[in-house]
Amino acid sequence: MKLHMAALTHKGRVRSHNEDSLYFDIRDRVMIVCDGMGGHAGGHIASELAVQVVSNGLRQLRPSDWGEEDKVIEAMKSAVFGANDHILSRSRVDIELSDMGTTIVGLAFMRDRVITVNVGDSRIYRISGDGIEQVSEDHSLVGERVRAGLLDPDSDEAALLGNIVTRALGMEQVTIDITVEDLVIGDTYLLCSDGLSDLVSDEDMFTIVRGTESLEQACVTLVDLANQRGGIDNITVALTRAVG
Repeated sequence: MKLHMAALTHKGRVRSHNEDSLYFDIRDRVMIVCDGMGGHAGGHIASELAVQVVSNGLRQLRPSDWGEEDKVIEAMKSAVFGANDHILSRSRVDIELSDMGTTIVGLAFMRDRVITVNVGDSRIYRISGDGIEQVSEDHSLVGERVRAGLLDPDSDEAALLGNIVTRALGMEQVTIDITVEDLVIGDTYLLCSDGLSDLVSDEDMFTIVRGTESLEQACVTLVDLANQRGGIDNITVALTRAVG
């Protein structure tokens, strides 16, 4: 099964620096989006470290390993935990980086399956002819309270708590979510930082991705829409479509 990929990152209209980082490579069959935190220096370093360590870790897989689900999952786990260790080590030797961290969402595409990883509140969506579904779970205070039935996601309180993540790389202990999805021809996976998902609804994402001829143009349209609606944060979107 072949893949088409496209991605775009933008600093938005308010922030002076872009703390997001992304990686995608059709040959590696890997796509990663990270949203850094801890100030413009620390945030960018943390997200960039995560992208580098995880992509390098997955590149260590041999071609034959990509046919074995357990090996791909283990490589993904090891790479993400390795990224966490790198970020912690860097933050301990540089006081200016002591509070840096990053979210991460990533995809590793096997022949007929896709392995997903998630830490934080960046998101993974699957878009098909039937609609759009969020594959990842938000590791945020708002997300946890909404899932527990304690908070209305559209309330003023939710808006106030929106930036508080409960998991991120750079913490002393980190738990990662990994799922295995069947890869279906025609499906599109969308990865994004919250600079997109906070301003562009799931329905708008679905309409744009399904209604735009190229993935490259869909990325541009999504980022432009987030900027039109305020661009209050860095905006990153990455798309992968499975084709026959």
